[in-house]
Amino acid sequence: MRKTGVQRLALISIILLIVLIFAGAVVRVTGSGLGCPDWPTCWGELIPPSNADEVDFDKLEERLPRYKRNAERFGRDPDSITIETLKAEYDPVQTWIEFTNRLLALPVLLSNFLLMIACLRSRILPRYGIASFSLVILSALTGIVVVASGLHAGVVTIHMALAFLQLFILTHILWAGGRAGEPHPKIHGPPRRQVMILLACVMIEWAMGSQIREVTDRLMMQNGVESRAGWIDEISGSWVYLIHRSFSWSILIAALWLGHKAKWQGVVPRLTLFVVGALMIMGLILSTSGIHAVVQVFHIGLAGVLISTVFYWWLAALPLLKGGRSA
Repeated sequence: MRKTGVQRLALISIILLIVLIFAGAVVRVTGSGLGCPDWPTCWGELIPPSNADEVDFDKLEERLPRYKRNAERFGRDPDSITIETLKAEYDPVQTWIEFTNRLLALPVLLSNFLLMIACLRSRILPRYGIASFSLVILSALTGIVVVASGLHAGVVTIHMALAFLQLFILTHILWAGGRAGEPHPKIHGPPRRQVMILLACVMIEWAMGSQIREVTDRLMMQNGVESRAGWIDEISGSWVYLIHRSFSWSILIAALWLGHKAKWQGVVPRLTLFVVGALMIMGLILSTSGIHAVVQVFHIGLAGVLISTVFYWWLAALPLLKGGRSA
């Protein structure tokens, strides 16, 4: 079945958003969230400086009162923010990691704007197109709050949750954005009610993983990135971590069960099992070899792939008719 322009734009937007999630994971695991202390500029410039000597600290000093007000609003000590502390915090690598993350947000903004226009012009899911673009703007505004809050753990989690919410909307457009009168794609096998079990397990697992990431963020801010090898000792006794580690087996069992019922036909059931297996292997590495940065990046990024894939499966699963039979 040939995709419409709306569906193609939705697919492009999903891919770009997942790339951005991976980039955000790199920012998070390298502690580069404050690589640019201001927004939308970076160290007061549209293109960030490559070394501390190029930073115009006089320009930053003019903005210092605003930095202090934002810091106080989010519970930070405003007196801790001075030109001297900003100079000490400058790191060219972290600056360009954060700046690259911001640049990757621009294609997401553009693709979702074009998607909204396409939805409005074709009258295909116009409300979903508007909602997706609105979420991009809201995520950008939340990014400002993330910087202003000094990487407050709860705000960072909300920022990521908005990205996953947008994945839900884009995935729905990809599934339902076909031509008028054409049936939506179907995945034969388990009905929606059963696929919902897997989707619920994935979302519960993501929520617990977010709690663990907040702990690792706190450890990074307290002890620095160099302390990464000892983080697993800090979190291994947490009940959230223990449940998160064991609960992943329920996702694997559900994916195997649903894939068997679907007779492994189509890309979605097989991709789901592949991603679940990859995440479990990464989880094993993280729990036995320390919180390895590269593995953590892929662990966070693939979670977005899994959520989008399982949600598509739920949409495309055959709904139950009266009497408990599949449609």
